[in-house]
Amino acid sequence: PKEEEKLKFRPVLPLILVIPVLILIGCGGDVGRGYWQIIRRADWETHFESVFFVDDKTGWAVGPALAGNSESVIAHTTDGGRTWVQQRSGTLNPLHRLFFVDGETGWAVGDFGTILHTSDGGETWSKQQAHTQNNLYDIFFVSHDIGWAVGDWGTLLKTEDGGKSWKRIGEGIKRESLRGVFFWDEKLGWAVGWQGVILHTADGGKTWSRQKSGVEYELRRVLFVTSNEGWVIGNYRTILHTTDGGKTWLYPTKGTNEKHVKVYGHVRKPGEELLHTFMLYDLSFTDREHGWIAGDMGTILHTDDGGKTWKHQAGGPIQTPGGNVVLQGIRFVNPLEGWAVGEFGTIMHTSDGGKSWEFQSRQAYLLSGVCFINGKIGWAVGDRGEVLFTDDGGRTWYPQDSSTGECFGDVYFVDEKNGWGVAEWGTIVHTTDGGKTWKLQKSGTKQALLGVYFVDRSFGWVVGNAGEILHTENGGETWMKQKSGVDRDLMDVYFIDRNYGWVVGDGGVILHTEDGGKTWIRQGNFDVWFLGVHFVNRKEGWVVGVGGTIIHTSDGGRNWVKQYSGVKNSLSDVFFLNSRVGWVVGGEGTILATRNGGRNWSKRFSGTRYNLNSIYFTDPKHGWITGDNGIILKFMPR
Repeated sequence: PKEEEKLKFRPVLPLILVIPVLILIGCGGDVGRGYWQIIRRADWETHFESVFFVDDKTGWAVGPALAGNSESVIAHTTDGGRTWVQQRSGTLNPLHRLFFVDGETGWAVGDFGTILHTSDGGETWSKQQAHTQNNLYDIFFVSHDIGWAVGDWGTLLKTEDGGKSWKRIGEGIKRESLRGVFFWDEKLGWAVGWQGVILHTADGGKTWSRQKSGVEYELRRVLFVTSNEGWVIGNYRTILHTTDGGKTWLYPTKGTNEKHVKVYGHVRKPGEELLHTFMLYDLSFTDREHGWIAGDMGTILHTDDGGKTWKHQAGGPIQTPGGNVVLQGIRFVNPLEGWAVGEFGTIMHTSDGGKSWEFQSRQAYLLSGVCFINGKIGWAVGDRGEVLFTDDGGRTWYPQDSSTGECFGDVYFVDEKNGWGVAEWGTIVHTTDGGKTWKLQKSGTKQALLGVYFVDRSFGWVVGNAGEILHTENGGETWMKQKSGVDRDLMDVYFIDRNYGWVVGDGGVILHTEDGGKTWIRQGNFDVWFLGVHFVNRKEGWVVGVGGTIIHTSDGGRNWVKQYSGVKNSLSDVFFLNSRVGWVVGGEGTILATRNGGRNWSKRFSGTRYNLNSIYFTDPKHGWITGDNGIILKFMPR
């Protein structure tokens, strides 16, 4: 999607930390005095890329920080993951991989040549000099002293003193980007990377030879279970296997969709999608027989016969729309106990060899829409089909099964029971019981749907990519296309009644109808991406968009006047309580307020730098905002 569209769809994370952000809002009158309080945020504001356990109790996970100017994340547990605490990494550079030789001694590597070392289980991490600015993606030690790290531009580093000094090795190696490294002992090792490259050394890295992989895809990880038998995984669902130290590599996963379904247990019907186009990121073996692989779509593959057969334990392409989080790290300490980590701060644990998995962190995706029907009952929707429900004004949020894994664009409820959510691939879901059950409705389109609005239980409209406008007069039992007259992405829709409505979108599009959408007429002449629209009556409304844009009309849109916002951030949503009092939210934690219809806008402190995507008020004292990384704010009147 285009950059501005990502305000609706962007990755996110887990949960609850209440931060009172105090500021007096002197809007007077209807708004009163108050402040915005963060009532929900992530457990871990990262996409974990690596996990390492030294036994069934002690482990670490690492990943880059999602917030700007924040340290990379190192999470640590001493009770098998029941509780995780953050350790100070001391670096803003993204971390990708870690390795421990025991419960005290470990290393982590990342961008710009970052190598961190701990000798006290991570209580303190110190930087080691890599003497390179190239990004590093993997690290491996065979003892407390001898280890290797690999990265971009053919970077191969070696230490013989526990990292006190690192030296570049592998002269003559081409400048491929290397992603994985493994050594069987001090002499015998392999490195893998882009374009199917597999390098092999028998002298500790002084010299390297190339082994023929038979593929040209990016290879991510390499692991050997004996000095001769090893595995390599990578892009396009690639699994390679050798029993002769890499002289020959077999490609058991090569084949058609039908083979993937019958042999590897994929459940998507053959022909619907190229199953082998997904990335496999990490693998772990506890012995020659028992191994696991983690990858895209929440994939976890398992073998208990030394790789003769691989079967899906979790994730992978499914017959319902959407997919699960990307899993980038996996680690088993025995055939039963294992952990997998990935996007949105995901940490998963199994104690039965992967037959079942439990979450040890609460995932929190980007939240794109919010709707309340009173001061207590409301819903928020976001990426990967997430629907959250609250009946106490937002103090607690409960997940609901949305019947889809697609990324939501918006949600709207007309009362406590009846609501609709819209998402990618033409997805529309509907509930008649307050979200206890959500059912898919037939939209008749495959476009991403970004906005939804209903004036009552029957009449509603949905807008989306490529000028898509859908309309229903029976609560969504049937949806009919309306001619927008444009092919631009439409981001938001608002109706005053069954006849008068507006739609806004890319390329300065403002569309207006006075007959329920039978005819749409373009208003204004703008060259900006509009993201949100709100009207208080048939005459007066506001539209917001990129670059801090706010425009206002007092004659139903025949004339539009630009209002000075005072910011340059993209503004994603707007809500007015009446013709005077209104709010706008947008990028990097932007909150704006007005008490005079927008003639003057003032900034309000949000307490976050995450993008804020949606705002909703039920009355002057009850308002909520949702944003990236699962963040939710509530207006607290004083």
